[in-house]
Amino acid sequence: MMFMQPQVALFQHVSVKRLPNFGENNITSSSSTSDAKPNNHHDQSPSQTRYRLSNHAEADADGIATRFICRFKPTMQETLSVFNFDYDWTSYRKRYKNTFAKDDGGIKSIHTSQLLFQCPIPENLQEAIRTGAAVQHDWATVFVDLIPIRTPPRYGSPVQYLQPRYAEFTAKDPKLVFDPIKAWGREHVLPAIEHSGRWENIPICLPSLMQYENQTIADVPIKPQERQVKHRLVSCIWASAGYNTRGNRFAINDGQRRLLEWIAYNKVIGFDHFYLYDNSGAFADSTTSLKPIADLFPNDVTYVPWPSQICNNRPNNVDSPGERSSQYAAEASCRLRFGPHVQWIGQFDMDEYLVPMGKHETITSLLDELEQEDTRIISFGSWRAWPRRAFINDIVPINDPGICWHNEVCFDLSIPTNVTMLQAYNCDRQPPGQKNEVMPAEKQVYRTDYVTHHFIHYSAVTKLSEKNRSEYEAEGIQWRFRAFPDPRQRFGDEQTEALMLHAKAVAVQDTAGYQRMCSIENLQLPRRKQGLCRLGVPWPSGEWPQDPQNPPLRGTPEGYAYNCYVNPHIEQVLVPRLEQELQRHSLPRLL
Repeated sequence: MMFMQPQVALFQHVSVKRLPNFGENNITSSSSTSDAKPNNHHDQSPSQTRYRLSNHAEADADGIATRFICRFKPTMQETLSVFNFDYDWTSYRKRYKNTFAKDDGGIKSIHTSQLLFQCPIPENLQEAIRTGAAVQHDWATVFVDLIPIRTPPRYGSPVQYLQPRYAEFTAKDPKLVFDPIKAWGREHVLPAIEHSGRWENIPICLPSLMQYENQTIADVPIKPQERQVKHRLVSCIWASAGYNTRGNRFAINDGQRRLLEWIAYNKVIGFDHFYLYDNSGAFADSTTSLKPIADLFPNDVTYVPWPSQICNNRPNNVDSPGERSSQYAAEASCRLRFGPHVQWIGQFDMDEYLVPMGKHETITSLLDELEQEDTRIISFGSWRAWPRRAFINDIVPINDPGICWHNEVCFDLSIPTNVTMLQAYNCDRQPPGQKNEVMPAEKQVYRTDYVTHHFIHYSAVTKLSEKNRSEYEAEGIQWRFRAFPDPRQRFGDEQTEALMLHAKAVAVQDTAGYQRMCSIENLQLPRRKQGLCRLGVPWPSGEWPQDPQNPPLRGTPEGYAYNCYVNPHIEQVLVPRLEQELQRHSLPRLL
């Protein structure tokens, strides 16, 4: 973190006070007046107004917790940024010892690694921006400059400088409290905007529904505060036509086929819209995209080109274009752009199938029950399923260590075009209902009006976790010092509600040694010497072991060991429904 101080500091609020009509020789008189009457600062000229760092007590009401000066053009009006949530408070509620520390990589903070804030729009510009009138003939007429207020980060405890709303939990030891007056004095005036580093002339574009869903001004609600909900259950999906596995080990290029089947399937189970962030353009050698698939569903898919690479997580210390930080940003963009217009978001990748179970034919009937019980986040265990040996193309052995990365034979595992991915991968490593106990990760469906920030697998910030103690208890919920898991969150019941099937592709290198690792004899070795068989050999129906964690050594007559379980509901109900959906719309079967 010590090498990222300018970026890290922007996640922590500072307090500022305006100095109207600032002059060269009036620093002391302007900055020492802490009881000046507040005013509407939007009509202050930039040549007249400057800002000084202050503590909470002396700051302007809108400057208590901010980090950017927002300057709107051409009116040159200025407002102060507002965080979507308090990052220090969130760190405290997650029971983190530090928000940031010099000597670590901040890995715990990656769940809130998107810098999210808003620039309040001056009142006289709000209607033009809200209705899209500020964009004329596809040209923006209003712009904003972002001027960061630069200070060093506050390393150490997240409660050393909590805003007044959370004052009850501010550190009690004076040595642990951050005092802006001691750090900067009362005369630390920020440079004039013209002399400050800044991001300048950022265009204010059309509202999201106008930009991406062809909404007209006539469709805009008359009342600005009215929430316009267009969809009940949507997907925010970041995907690519092709990608490299981590470490650039192997190229996977089945994105078009997978997305086609995945959209058709999710329409069957109740999703009514898809926001597709296409990351295909992040790869220099990419000649295909996912737009042809989006075009097959013109009323169901909003297509957003997303060639963003941003930074990467440096897996195996190699360059990895389009790495997952691009996914983090895409998810945040989707939730912020389109979340206000939907009720629920299902956060799944295109190799993850949400499967309604029990009495539920669709996920929407489950949402009805969740709303009645006031559950606002529901999680599903994630564990890779294996492609069934009976539903893959004939194995063509590859005996090349340069390809297999191993001295044992490998092969290029692929699925025939007349078989859906859903059916091929219907071989979970745990029987339905037992995944929650051993899951390595989870995915969620969540209410957009409740989750303030979501991070791929988890609801990182909620409306409830943002509240102080009195606000929290006013919800009728007993205060807990750790905010998560959220009291309005739970796991779905895999037998009576829904589960998730993770149909992740198997790379060529991951098949190396399959003949040995998939054999019954291999299971007699110590676990550390067994390796992992990624070919699905399902237990026969009615013969599932009583203890799936310690199954007996059984397998096929050819010597392949049983290692997964076919979900009857997927096989008998959902696979036929998916195939009917593909046939009904004459959707192509892609390689």
